[in-house]
Amino acid sequence: MPPLHRRLSRKLAAAARGWLADPAPPRHPDQERFIYPRLNALVEETAAALGATQRPQYTWGLAHAAYLAQQLGIPRMAALELGVAGGKGLVALDRAADWVEGALGVAIEVHGFDSGQGLPRPADVRDLPNLWAAGDFPMDQAALAGRLRRARLHLGLVEREIPTFLQTQPPPIGFISFDLDLYSSTVASFPLLLAAPDRLLPRVQCYFDDILGFTFAEFNGERLAIREFNAAHATRQISPIFGARHYVPPRYAAAIWVDKLYMAHILDHPRYNDYDGLVLRPRLDL
Repeated sequence: MPPLHRRLSRKLAAAARGWLADPAPPRHPDQERFIYPRLNALVEETAAALGATQRPQYTWGLAHAAYLAQQLGIPRMAALELGVAGGKGLVALDRAADWVEGALGVAIEVHGFDSGQGLPRPADVRDLPNLWAAGDFPMDQAALAGRLRRARLHLGLVEREIPTFLQTQPPPIGFISFDLDLYSSTVASFPLLLAAPDRLLPRVQCYFDDILGFTFAEFNGERLAIREFNAAHATRQISPIFGARHYVPPRYAAAIWVDKLYMAHILDHPRYNDYDGLVLRPRLDL
């Protein structure tokens, strides 16, 4: 890590611990009621530091996942990008993990999954062959590997790589970006959300990239995969984060990515009902 980045990271870590432990006078009417303004401040600090290499949707999801892990006393978590392609997203996740880890004190593993050869051939109409073709979004593996710090690449079809990954017993997964484009590939990735509870946080921040505009519909692509998953699994449910635009940093309220924020609810997780710190409780000095 460059010296300037280390200095900025230490500064951010100290500031963020202050926000979470003993907040300054409120700068927002909800400062004392909800955690959102404090985590949004972390998103903004990270964006200012990383500039064009950052993706606020990744930092926002990562910050909320790490905060949940912190509140539950879970020292490590994993963050995944499914569909790496050229690697800009994985690099952004890799960099954001440095900042969020430093601020919240939760160690973060970053993993990227991709065929390494571009998209598989669309199987049928559910895979939107009017949009996607075999070989779309290829990867320059050597160039990408040189840009990554902590992230690990898993190359191969997700139906093979995800079971192998879960067998390694990674720390609980807290954030997943789904950018596999195809319905069939998205379905093949959902064993992640069916993993044993100790492989998941009780709620997993999710980002679904291909659900708005174009010819995306309830009967194809990621939307169909989500709908079928929810119908098949009563105790594992994927839901939009309703009204998310009211809870992200104000300058992002109209950004398209806000409507792509979802949450996977692991309803059979033994810690699902534990206090998660989203609604702040008064501190009592005894």
